[in-house]
Amino acid sequence: MPRIHLVSNLPGVGALGDHLRAAGLGPTSARSADALLVLIDRPLDSVEQELLDRARQSVPVLLAGPTVRALPVDSPLVEASGLIPGRAVPPHVLALSTGPDGGQVAARMGEFRPYDSWVLPDKIADDVERLLLVRHEMAEYPVCTWRPSTGLGMFTLGTTASTLADPGYHRLVGRWLRHALGVSDAGPIGVGLLATPTTSAVHQAALDATEGLNLVAVSGSQPGPDGTVRGYAEADDLVADPDVRLVVVGTQNNSRAQWASRALEAGKDVVIAAPFALSTQEADDLALLAAARSSVVVMYPERREDPAYQSLRAAVRRGAIGDVFSVEATYGGFNRPAGGWRDDERTSGGLIHERGFAHLDWVLDLVDEPVETVVATTHKRVWHHVTNADHARILLRFADGAEAHLVLSDVLPTPTARLRVLGTAGALSADALSPDGRAGALTLVTHDGTTTQLPLPAAAGSPFYRDLADALLSGWPLNPYRVETARKVVAVAEAATRSAAAGGVQIGPA
Repeated sequence: MPRIHLVSNLPGVGALGDHLRAAGLGPTSARSADALLVLIDRPLDSVEQELLDRARQSVPVLLAGPTVRALPVDSPLVEASGLIPGRAVPPHVLALSTGPDGGQVAARMGEFRPYDSWVLPDKIADDVERLLLVRHEMAEYPVCTWRPSTGLGMFTLGTTASTLADPGYHRLVGRWLRHALGVSDAGPIGVGLLATPTTSAVHQAALDATEGLNLVAVSGSQPGPDGTVRGYAEADDLVADPDVRLVVVGTQNNSRAQWASRALEAGKDVVIAAPFALSTQEADDLALLAAARSSVVVMYPERREDPAYQSLRAAVRRGAIGDVFSVEATYGGFNRPAGGWRDDERTSGGLIHERGFAHLDWVLDLVDEPVETVVATTHKRVWHHVTNADHARILLRFADGAEAHLVLSDVLPTPTARLRVLGTAGALSADALSPDGRAGALTLVTHDGTTTQLPLPAAAGSPFYRDLADALLSGWPLNPYRVETARKVVAVAEAATRSAAAGGVQIGPA
């Protein structure tokens, strides 16, 4: 992988450096670097000539953030970049679009809307590649460029702390570096959906919205009307399809590990819908098999993509409520189960796995500490036509003393979907009455008595499938979705199921 050297005096640039390092793009010394990335807010002085010399030696030099504004008007770097800067536009929310040469840079960019300032160019050389554009006063201007003839590029975004901390900006800078180095994405990946009809519908919509992932096969369905999607009556035939490189497994819960194993053995990468597995043994076997085959196996965390949860999580991460010490979640209503496989303990794994797995994933995502003990109880009192429990209560205790309390129920008096997070400086509450449990109003209350309704971000496709495509096509890291993360949730769900079966005894996750 190419290595870069990052030159910066900006206090918020650490997160960008961490992302590039995780993506295999650095760091290394200036002398041995394949490319130089500069984000600095003061004159470069004698370094300018050194940078220009490196560019002449076919080492790309990319000037980002406030760097261009710190350069004198007669800077040789400005002349070599082919972009003569004019005035700086005051900070505002920007909508970026793809320039005529920026297809690879803007791939899977999504709804990245930074609050930032940028430089309005006075003149642009004809041989400058315009990668990313913004619209200003009825015209489009480049904010990200590359000039192959001189080895210089400019990206005039990255002047505010919020932009420097935004993963969307990190991705664009990484793609800009790859473009300058001549590193291209791999070709599109064929995807096969091995899932129940309901699960297939969710994943198909997300795949259709993700550039670079092409649905080519589905199980138990007729072929697509245009002939591009093949339907397979037998799941084994889908797994064996040579055009399928990625298999999405969303079969009945008790068969997911089996089908994921078959796909891995066939050399495929695998996505498993939650619940990822019904035991830690299944999760460990899948991890070992994936490693042996040099394949990817990850869990699709559907609930993490809920906009309200994303906003709540961001508030926790930025310290809005201090240190988290309690998470309370309640989901359910007075609902007669339909009687399908999801309500059968043998096929679903039970109420805790079927209905609680995604919410346990939320809890473990919010409290970044090991779970020390699990206590769970279940009740079978009302719905005797199915085998899953009617009501479950789970109590987790973490190594730092934090606790989580989760209630799942089909016998609550009213529809309830509630997530509350308590911290040393305030509390967050997400409440809704929607039957699918997706949160509505999000409220932040701080200890000074201030109450704030937090905005909910617009749904932006599927961040998971975007990140997966970046991992498979560009080599980007997949840290939030690794099998180790899924295993932790499996271990807690397994411990809760064992605890409930034993009458509520205290158990430590495996």
